[in-house]
Amino acid sequence: MRLSLTSQPASAGLRWFKAGFQELLRQPLAYAGLFATFMLAVLLVSVVPLVGGPLLMMSMPLLSLAFVMAAAGTRRGVPVRVAVLLAPWRSGPVQQRRRLFQLCLSYAVALTLLLWLAGLVDGGQFDRWLELTAKGETGSPEWENLSADPAVRDGLLFRLVSGSLLSMLYWHAPPLVQWADQGVAQALFSSVMALWRSLGAFIVYNLCWLAAGLGLMLLQLAVPAMGILTLPAWLLLSTAFYASLYASFVDSFAAVSPD
Repeated sequence: MRLSLTSQPASAGLRWFKAGFQELLRQPLAYAGLFATFMLAVLLVSVVPLVGGPLLMMSMPLLSLAFVMAAAGTRRGVPVRVAVLLAPWRSGPVQQRRRLFQLCLSYAVALTLLLWLAGLVDGGQFDRWLELTAKGETGSPEWENLSADPAVRDGLLFRLVSGSLLSMLYWHAPPLVQWADQGVAQALFSSVMALWRSLGAFIVYNLCWLAAGLGLMLLQLAVPAMGILTLPAWLLLSTAFYASLYASFVDSFAAVSPD
């Protein structure tokens, strides 16, 4: 299918951000259930020896594709179902499914390479700092020493930059393979071009989500009693983020029709 790339103004980023919550409100329980089911599935898969880690990384592009497909379905009156996670493998030509598998595999390989390089950059110090932070040992001497270690800062910076570049490659790639019959390389290139042509919009979009996440964290710190609501709040925020992907996709590729 021939594509028509569009350029969106920076204000579109705010519109996409709002669209995530609007989409979530269409079927909040169904969308939350979709995200929770996926997280449970990857949690179970991740404990499988040897193959668990690679399968976990390969599954990430499928999550974004599932939400884009689900949002496209709601426009046609189709209810959101967990089965949308398996929909790409149940229909369509074999070549399309092969390309989707190759896309997921390439993502896992790229992510593995970036994590390996990150370990070389910081010598594992960032992972240790993150572990202590997760355990709540932020006041320990080891945590304070690691916080002052330049290697931790370098590891964080490398992850932010490399993670952003990887996201640009794969942001729109899954639905392009699924709907536009593009090969892996073409889908990755199209994804980068779409983000580049609407770079201001994507910067605003990501800043909005960053602000939402930081706002939730500050609220948790300011209101300790909110601790019991932490998991549902993060679940809904994460679900709204994935639900917003469809809006950015259809604005970036006006000629692509999910029908």
